[in-house]
Amino acid sequence: MTLSRDELHRTVARVVRAIPRGRVLSYSRVAVLAGLPGRARLIGKVMGRIGSQLPWWRVLRADRTMAEEVRLKQTKRLRSEGVKVGESGRVPRSAFLPIGDETLHRRIRRGAR
Repeated sequence: MTLSRDELHRTVARVVRAIPRGRVLSYSRVAVLAGLPGRARLIGKVMGRIGSQLPWWRVLRADRTMAEEVRLKQTKRLRSEGVKVGESGRVPRSAFLPIGDETLHRRIRRGAR
C-alpha cells in the first residue's frame, strides 16, 4: 500500500486516536491496523512527526516497554488513565487491546477523536 505523506499521517492518527483511555497498542499493531503490516518503524517515525497531536503515550514497543527518553512522561500519563506500569517500565498484557477488538475497529472507521 502506497500512501501520500498526508494520507499516512491521517491513517496513523485515526488508529492512534481510536485507542481508548486505559488501553494500549504496540507500534506493530498500529501498523497492522493502519494497513501497513511489518512497518512498525515507519509508525514510530510518523508518531515522531505528529505525535504531539495524538494520545502518543498509548503506543508502546512490542516488548511492552517505553522508549527511555519519554518513559517518565509516558508512565505518568498511562497511570493517570489507570494503566499499571511496573517499576521496569513494562505494561501488562491485559492493558493491550486485542487486534480483533470490534469496538476498536468501529472507532477507527468512525475516525475516533
